[in-house]
Amino acid sequence: MTLGLFTSIISGSSNHQTINLSYAQSRTSTPTGSSTATTAIDTFEINGEISSLVLGMPPNTRTVDMTTVQKFILSGNWSIDVNQGKLSNFKVNFFTGPVNGADNHTHQLSNFRINSNTPIQLKPDKSLSLSGILDVGTNGNKAWNNVNATVDISSGRTITIWLDDNDTQRHFMGQQIYGIVERLNI
Repeated sequence: MTLGLFTSIISGSSNHQTINLSYAQSRTSTPTGSSTATTAIDTFEINGEISSLVLGMPPNTRTVDMTTVQKFILSGNWSIDVNQGKLSNFKVNFFTGPVNGADNHTHQLSNFRINSNTPIQLKPDKSLSLSGILDVGTNGNKAWNNVNATVDISSGRTITIWLDDNDTQRHFMGQQIYGIVERLNI
């Protein structure tokens, strides 16, 4: 087994995103002489921007007139830190409000408690899925506690946050919150 330091820069021209990765990884040789990663990535920091649109309609709506449906813009930031397979930090803060600028307010997602005792690890493609419960705040005050939630990181490039619709009194209208990964430190 050899231990090496690998550094990569991944650039996405379509979204002007750069991710700098620098990490040590154990490698073993295969019979063909190539090598494969054998060490799980269980310590990392990942963060980025929330940039989402929620449509003001019930989730079971089949036809939407995009010119008249109410639209809510979500914009902010998020971060997740995992240390030796344990969640050590989870923060999501974003502004939201209708596109006409009325009734803007903030939301905070915090106190994420994972449903599993299995260590948290990034998959080789930098994907991650976490399920558990968290608390949702509005304008800095707790609005809903113990909200069932799932957070997915896809290929180290995007984040999707799902909050149980009933647990938030349908506040997000059954729709997911989306964002991008800005930085991944391993």
